[in-house]
Amino acid sequence: MTAQLETVGTPTEEQQGRSAARRTGPPAGFTFALASAVLAFSMMQTLLVPALPVLAAQLGVNAATVGWTLTAYLLSGAVAAPVIGSLGDRFGHRRVLIAAMLVFVAGAALAGLSGSFAVMLIGRVLQGSATASFPLAVAIVRAHLVGRDQAAAIGWLSGTLGLGAGFALVVGGLVTDLLGWPWLFALGGALGLLSVGLVAWRVPASEQGEPAPQDWPGIALLVVTLLPLLLVVSQGASWGWGTPLVIGLAALAAVGLVALILVERTRPHPLIDPKLFTSRALAATNALTLFLGFVPYAFYVGLPVLLQAASGGIGHDLGVTATGMALLPGAVLVFLGGRLAPWLLGRLSGRGTASLSLALMAAGGVGIGILPGSLAAIIGFFCLIGLGNGIGFAVVAELIAGHAPRDGLGAALGVNGVLRTVGSAFGTPIATLMLTTVALAAGGAPTAGTFQALFVMAAAVSLLGAALAFLIPGRPRRDA
Repeated sequence: MTAQLETVGTPTEEQQGRSAARRTGPPAGFTFALASAVLAFSMMQTLLVPALPVLAAQLGVNAATVGWTLTAYLLSGAVAAPVIGSLGDRFGHRRVLIAAMLVFVAGAALAGLSGSFAVMLIGRVLQGSATASFPLAVAIVRAHLVGRDQAAAIGWLSGTLGLGAGFALVVGGLVTDLLGWPWLFALGGALGLLSVGLVAWRVPASEQGEPAPQDWPGIALLVVTLLPLLLVVSQGASWGWGTPLVIGLAALAAVGLVALILVERTRPHPLIDPKLFTSRALAATNALTLFLGFVPYAFYVGLPVLLQAASGGIGHDLGVTATGMALLPGAVLVFLGGRLAPWLLGRLSGRGTASLSLALMAAGGVGIGILPGSLAAIIGFFCLIGLGNGIGFAVVAELIAGHAPRDGLGAALGVNGVLRTVGSAFGTPIATLMLTTVALAAGGAPTAGTFQALFVMAAAVSLLGAALAFLIPGRPRRDA
């Protein structure tokens, strides 16, 4: 899809406004407005996690079923991100961002006011539209900022992405204990409404792309690929990895992926640009994103178990809120890592910065693996993991934005967001499987060895990602 540029005659009013914005800079509060949308999305990823037992009891479902409140958001967002990103490329990123956040708010209202679990799930599916907030926000930044200002804004957005998910673990427990679970959706909806107002007020209109036809075959095949894949990843452990259902879903996902690749190569305006996987820079960066999504979730799963286990053994006997407070410094470091990334990119190559981010995460994993009995060590080394993750999010966004074509940037970042989601989706069941398998081998209760195996595995995956980063060529392109 090519931006609508006139080769003859007077530039359109939209183009003149965009050019003026790039010369004079966007209004004050521009980046904050975009970050508010990213914060609303990222918090709703984990805000419900502390409330899952309460939701199960009050809505009359079991522990496995209540997990669908997280899975529904994940599945919906994975499909929505590239589709909505593509719509942003065609109809204007600001306009589509506002529409996506309004759907998010409607979903929050539906889920919070629902009296049944089924209606709540519908609300969560609607909330998944906000998954596109990050790729749309980065595309808007690329359209209105240049140079250091652009890099700094992407750092803010990337840091907010990680900060929201970690901060929500603390807030979710407090809100559930003090007010009740419906207020979690009220909080999410309020943040979504705030972001709509701020974006409408402080973000200039984006240039509208060429009205190309929608790639309906690509959308259908994307759904056929992603839904079975994420169902296998998120539910395989509870359904049984060797059951016909799981094997059939895995086969369907594989067939869907092959068909998606073949069909998209023939489409004049593909939803998934084949260059995202044939270009060395984009393919390596997208692969790296899987690692950045996977590694933190090994700790999101393992550390609460370790911190809340009885203190007579390896655990620390912390409550839910205290556990969230212990993890909060690491979440803050995710934000600071995003802010640090532009400084690092000014001194290192993109691949060097990406490799450093994963090396920091590996060091954190090794540290926690060696000293799982020390609360101070856990907090300190988890901060290293958060710092590395924040740097990684920011550098990946820069690399995708630097190598993807401008007229398809929203869709490219949306696909990258899907891969981050897939990586995170793999992290949760694999970490859970390791904890249960190693614990059973040790007699049924988690031991120091149980947690060490998990955290060392995460460190090894981080090191593998650090090596993969060197496949990324050169520095990311920056627009003048």
